[in-house]
Amino acid sequence: MLSIIIPWKNRDEVYRSISRAVVVADELGGEVILVNYSGSLNVSRLPSSRRLRVVEVDGTRYFNKASASNVGAAYANHPLLFFCDCDILLERDVVSECSRLARAPRTFVTVAHVQEESLNSLGTTHIRCFGYHMTIKTQDDLEVQIVDFEEDTSTGLRNAPGLLFVKRDDFVRINGYGGFLHGWGWEDQDMICRLTLGLNLQREQYGTLTHLSHDDRARLSEYPAVENRWESRDRMFRTALARYDRNMFRGTWTEDVKAHSSRERAEL
Repeated sequence: MLSIIIPWKNRDEVYRSISRAVVVADELGGEVILVNYSGSLNVSRLPSSRRLRVVEVDGTRYFNKASASNVGAAYANHPLLFFCDCDILLERDVVSECSRLARAPRTFVTVAHVQEESLNSLGTTHIRCFGYHMTIKTQDDLEVQIVDFEEDTSTGLRNAPGLLFVKRDDFVRINGYGGFLHGWGWEDQDMICRLTLGLNLQREQYGTLTHLSHDDRARLSEYPAVENRWESRDRMFRTALARYDRNMFRGTWTEDVKAHSSRERAEL
């Protein structure tokens, strides 16, 4: 069975996506854990379901997706975890197959692509698609490849590194996400790197899900101010790379759970 963990702070897209997540969880015998990271959540707009649990995190000024994900994992009841963004419309068949793949030994899974609900959601003009291919190799002969690209404006497709299926045991072994990364832009790729280089797991990719399109104002509004998202991503990447070079691959799950005041909402 599956725990779907959705970190959140003040994003209206969740009121469209959460019902689909609850339906999928019900069909697969799982649960949805919505982590309200000190946001203003309108509970009356959430579906009433025994499959949905809301975890409240108090006293945080800025959103930290990694820390919010870690807190959510502490409330999970199932052996397989699916970390999902709040602006994704889930499909049963994709979630089911990713779950099946992730149960294989020494394996974790990310959804292969998301399809933007609106074409050219970033409003580019002459550039149709931008992406990069990065390889990191360690002295113990482990290697990770990060292939990341923004939306292709002709198809609406882009990568989905943040839609992650991982066994709870592996999540615990790597100590979760890296809450030391502040801002938007590398926490998902960091988890992929650490599961690969730190635990020698293999990544599988499968399926396409719909992304509820939005601009960078919505994307960055709850993070510390930056000139643009690339500034934030570059800083986070440099922080993570320095840790990899010191053979530091553990996240901050136990530290985040201890540091944050959280509670499960008694009723919706």
